[in-house]
Amino acid sequence: MAKISLPAISSGYATTTQLNNAFDAIETEFQDKVLYRDNPTGEPNVMEQDLDMNSNKLTNVAGIEVGGVDYLASMQTVYNNYVSITQNVTVSTSSPSGGSDGDIWFKVSS
Repeated sequence: MAKISLPAISSGYATTTQLNNAFDAIETEFQDKVLYRDNPTGEPNVMEQDLDMNSNKLTNVAGIEVGGVDYLASMQTVYNNYVSITQNVTVSTSSPSGGSDGDIWFKVSS
């Protein structure tokens, strides 16, 4: 099914009216159903359905925000905390006091 159906325009009386109706139909489709890359200020520009990427990637995404949460910033914070913690952990197979063979001991310093 076509996304927009335009009337056939024939020659003769009312051709101008048919042409104007076709242009009005095109304008309505662009105004109501198109997602703009560079949207005019104040105009709505939102997705109303899921977008199927057909296994293709999104590239050059500056941020990922869902429900007001910036996930890229949150993931960077988690990573930074992980790195900070691992810089303060000492792992050894030597028991400082007791333990069994195969135990792994670690010390967290601050």
